[in-house]
Amino acid sequence: MPKELYFDISSEDSGGSLYRIIDDRGEAAFLYNHSTIDPGTDEVTVFDTWYVSFEAFWKMLTRDPEWYYRHPLFVHPEQREFVREQLKGVDWTVHPDKKWRESHQRQWKKVLSDPEEYYRS
Repeated sequence: MPKELYFDISSEDSGGSLYRIIDDRGEAAFLYNHSTIDPGTDEVTVFDTWYVSFEAFWKMLTRDPEWYYRHPLFVHPEQREFVREQLKGVDWTVHPDKKWRESHQRQWKKVLSDPEEYYRS
């Protein structure tokens, strides 16, 4: 079953790649290959978590009220408009450093406008 990069995001202590996988029946599932790092020991733990839909993954991601301060690396073109709309409702001012805010805003803008083929393997 081929897998296609669908969403990629990281933070200081965790990160992961969401892949869309189409099975033999043509049905999609989403595999989130992600890791966390223990800052005390520098031990990295890797996980594979399955989601039935992108919406289920998004619900998990946005449980973090400051999800938009993670570092996005890729958003599949099918979800870019949805993510743009989600970003319209966030409160960037929760972080007091204007340069920090602008850096994250630029990164989101970049990944939401990058050519899709840039990330094809």
